[in-house]
Amino acid sequence: MFGRVLIAQLKLSLRSKIYVFWTLAFPVILGTLFYFAFSSIYDSNKSEPILVVVEAEKQAIDEYKTMQAFSYLDKDKMRGDLEDYATEEATAEAMGKDFDKEPPLSKETLEELESVKSFDDMKGYDLSLFPYDYMSEDKSLIENITVDDHPFSEVLDKLEYEDGTKMIEKVKVSNHEEAEKLLKDGDIAGIITISGMKDIYLEVAGMGVKHSILSSIISEYRVQVDKAINTINDNPDDLEKSDDVMDESMESFDFVEEKSMGGGNRDPFVTYFYNLIAMLAMMGSIGTLYSIVSNQANQSMTGMRLDGSPINKVLLELAQLAAIMIIQSLVTVIALSFYILVLGVNYGGDIGLVYFTSVASNLVGISLGYMVAHIGKFARDKKEALLMTILLGGGFMAGLMLGDIKIWVEKTFPLFNRINPSAVITDAFYSLNLFGVGPRYYRSLAYIFGLSFVMIIIGLFLSRKNSYKSL
Repeated sequence: MFGRVLIAQLKLSLRSKIYVFWTLAFPVILGTLFYFAFSSIYDSNKSEPILVVVEAEKQAIDEYKTMQAFSYLDKDKMRGDLEDYATEEATAEAMGKDFDKEPPLSKETLEELESVKSFDDMKGYDLSLFPYDYMSEDKSLIENITVDDHPFSEVLDKLEYEDGTKMIEKVKVSNHEEAEKLLKDGDIAGIITISGMKDIYLEVAGMGVKHSILSSIISEYRVQVDKAINTINDNPDDLEKSDDVMDESMESFDFVEEKSMGGGNRDPFVTYFYNLIAMLAMMGSIGTLYSIVSNQANQSMTGMRLDGSPINKVLLELAQLAAIMIIQSLVTVIALSFYILVLGVNYGGDIGLVYFTSVASNLVGISLGYMVAHIGKFARDKKEALLMTILLGGGFMAGLMLGDIKIWVEKTFPLFNRINPSAVITDAFYSLNLFGVGPRYYRSLAYIFGLSFVMIIIGLFLSRKNSYKSL
C-alpha cells in the first residue's frame, strides 16, 4: 500500500501546474532577477578600501600586553636561578652560615606565576608583579604596545582583495567623539572597538555591502581566536608559546588565504541565494499542506472515505511525505544546478555538501506543512493563511527581503534564529561558506534535522487527537 500511495502522490504533484510553478519556475525566475540585480554591485565595490576607525579599550591592551609578556618569559633561566638559590640556601644552612641573599623572585611574584594555568588566568594577571628581568626581550616592547599592535588590528592591515588592493583602511582620530562624527557623516564605514582578545564590536550607521564584509571579518577572526585560546588552555605548561599559537592561528585566517573564507565566496549578496534555496525548501510545505488536508475527513469526500476505511493513516501520511520529499529534492537539484551552472552563483564550500544541504533542507519545509495541516479543524484556506504568514515572516526575518536583518535578529533575539525554519536553512549555507566543514556547520545540520523531527512528532500527535463525531 505504501508504494501505491507513493506513486499516486507523485503523479498528483507532477500534474499540478500551480505546484510546479511555485516550487520550480518561480524560484528560477526570482533567482535570475537577483542575479542581474546584484551581480555587478559587489564587483563594483570589492576593490574599494573600507574606511574604519579601530579603537581599543584599556583592558584589551592590558590583556595583550600580558600575553606578550608571558610569550617572552624565559622559564628555563628562571627555574635555573631558583634552583641555584635553593641549593645555596640549603648549603649555607647545612654549614651553619648566615644566608642573607635576596631570592631571584619574591614569594608573591612566584605564587602569582604559579597560579596562571590557562588563558583566562593570564588575562587576570597583575603585570606589576611580572618578572621582567626574565624576559627574552626588552621591557619597552611590552610598555609600548598600542592598538596597532593588537592581533586583530594586524589582521586588518594584511587583508587584501583578489587584485591586491588593501581591503581595510584605518582612519586615525583623536577621540571617540570624532569617530562618531565621521560615522554619522558617512566618511567611514564603521567603528570597530576591541574590548578583549576575542571581544570585537562593530558600530555602523546603516547596513550594506561594507557592513556585511566587516561583520564577516570579525566573525572569522573570533573563530580563529577561539581555536588559539583552546589550544593555549589545553597546554597550560606552554603558556610562553601563546604568542606563537596566536600568530599561527592568524596565519590560517581564511580572509588572507587565496580561498576566501571557508568556502571561497565573500560576496555578501550570496546570502540572497541562500535564502532562495530556503524559500524553495519552504515551498514544500504548501504541497504537504494540500496533500494532508485533502485526506482529512472534515475537508473532503476523499477524506471521509479514508476515515471510514481500515487503512493505516500514519502509513498513508508517511507515504505522502515521502512522495513530496522526492519531488522537492528533484526540483531543488534542478534549481540549484541552474543557479550554479547557468547563472554562475558561487555558494561556497564543497559543491557536494551544497547539494546535500539543499536537499536536506526540504525536510524542514515538508515537516512544517505537515504540522500546520494538523493544527485545529478549521478550513484549508485558514491553514494556508497561517502557513503563508509563517513562510513570509520567516523568510523576511532570515534576510530574503533585507539581507542584514538576520544579523540584527542574531544580536537581539538569537533563539528566534534557532526556531525560524528559513533562518536554520540559511545558516547552514552561511556556515559552510564562511567556516567550512566544522562545528558550526554540523550544528546547523543538527538544527535542520532536529527541527524537522520535532515538527513531524507534533503533527503526528495532533493527528491522533483529531476525531469526528459526525460528518
